[in-house]
Amino acid sequence: MTTKPSGLTVTVDGQPVPLDECGWIQRRPCGCIVSAVVAVVDAKNNSGWVIATAQQAHEHLNRTKRERTAAEREGITVATTELITMDHYREHIGANWEGDAHQTAKS
Repeated sequence: MTTKPSGLTVTVDGQPVPLDECGWIQRRPCGCIVSAVVAVVDAKNNSGWVIATAQQAHEHLNRTKRERTAAEREGITVATTELITMDHYREHIGANWEGDAHQTAKS
């Protein structure tokens, strides 16, 4: 494992992973992804961030109390905020943000 800017390690699917290789997604109750953010942005001008918890991710993706209240009314909560590796995102999600209930049949 190489040294990463945050120096933090998390457990995803039972495996230790540098937080810098992860991201957070939020899903609607139906399974559709509504928002995503990388967990660590190392910016030279101090505009970066480290998002290490589901609560921090929820607050980052829903910045104001009004936005969080609206999201929670739609069932988007800390509990629907999920940490994933960016490899998992690239291999299994990518542009496919629709949950199984909303995907169209492929011919």
